[in-house]
Amino acid sequence: MSEKRLIDEQDRVARDALGANRLGRRDFLNVAAWTAAGVAGAATGSAALAQNAPAAPATPPKRIIVKDDSQLINIGATVRTGPWHRFDSLVTPIEQFYVRNHYPTPTIDSHPQLRAENWRLRIHGDSVERPVTLSYEDLLRLPSRTIFATMECHGNARTLFWEQQKMKDVAGGNWGMGAVGLAEWRYVPMSEIFDLVGLRSNALEVLFWSGVDGAGDIGRPMPVRDILERPNDIGLAFRMNGQDLGPDHGFPVRVMVPGWGGAASTKWVTEIKISPNRFWVRLNTRGEVYIGPDYAAETPGPNDEFRSGITAKDIRGTPVRWMNVKSTLTVPLVLRDSPSLPANYPLQKGQLPTVTVGQRTMTGYAWAPQGIRRVEYQINGGGWTQARIVEPNLGRYTWVRFEFPWLAARGVHTIETRATDRAGNTQPAAVPFNELGMANNAIPRFEIQAV
Repeated sequence: MSEKRLIDEQDRVARDALGANRLGRRDFLNVAAWTAAGVAGAATGSAALAQNAPAAPATPPKRIIVKDDSQLINIGATVRTGPWHRFDSLVTPIEQFYVRNHYPTPTIDSHPQLRAENWRLRIHGDSVERPVTLSYEDLLRLPSRTIFATMECHGNARTLFWEQQKMKDVAGGNWGMGAVGLAEWRYVPMSEIFDLVGLRSNALEVLFWSGVDGAGDIGRPMPVRDILERPNDIGLAFRMNGQDLGPDHGFPVRVMVPGWGGAASTKWVTEIKISPNRFWVRLNTRGEVYIGPDYAAETPGPNDEFRSGITAKDIRGTPVRWMNVKSTLTVPLVLRDSPSLPANYPLQKGQLPTVTVGQRTMTGYAWAPQGIRRVEYQINGGGWTQARIVEPNLGRYTWVRFEFPWLAARGVHTIETRATDRAGNTQPAAVPFNELGMANNAIPRFEIQAV
């Protein structure tokens, strides 16, 4: 069997196995039935949330996201968060998968080098024995694997800094809880890349670089030792959910680093440089960095490489690497103190989601780079109770769905969720301040009004 046919068959088997286990949110948040009047389902059936969504603008803005973003929440010019309050499947559909760009999505029309037949990946550096330049077909001929893994923006849950921790000085987009999704990735592992080029013993850091994204300043370095700890899990992805990568998700090839924040998974990658020194670029100095009194600034070495105008003065904190354990209900957060309201958020500022009184099933998601051990919930401060984790669980890097029953009495209620990963880490009540609002995994509080 040819390599392409083998990949297609493995993809089909994986999706068929997954499809048999898909589960919706069952008894809660039938968002399709949302109305301004708060149409509600029966007490034992699907509940519905009320909304007064802002009117759509008369003239749509110029599109800089290529895919149809009507199922996403618009939080800024080049960023869309997933509608976590409407998630109902284990694997996130591509149309609901968040987009985090720093510039408009580069396309093959504006960047012909991104055409599959034109694309080239240069792999070089002082720690490489055999520098190579790969074509797209060269890459596809290398052994590849499939992995199910979540990808999450560093800024996901930044909203909690403003709404729960009242930290007005935090800057960034209002992601809510939706800058995360689970996908099936097809990729060439870095073990194959290292074997191909020959890794020298002095190799310290790998720079994954786009070279075509916006101002040409997008990429992230990663220590070689961190890649060698799991060289078969990290790689160069060319398929997502059984399809070629879409333009918004890095076509033709992107890096895929499970467990680390999404910025490490450089899209539209065209260069890999492996060197005995460190690299300093915008996304590990001015962006995607913990900056605050609880985070000491890292120190560059004398031979480090700086790119795109970055200097040692830009190093003010420590780059965000591993993500942390998190959970969310499929309920929109109430926004009162956030500096911005997403353009098409389902609630007005200060508005509470509503459900009808009665028995229902609450649903949510929990994820961590080490996998989830348990999920708990608390209603109106009444003590923590363990939720039921819904099968299947597809592995270490995936999220799990959970559910629990709730008999909603008339009035306003607060429901909190917390997850514990397989290493024993549990979500905290709060996290330290950092200027850019990175990686907030505080226990989220969801306010809901039962009527």
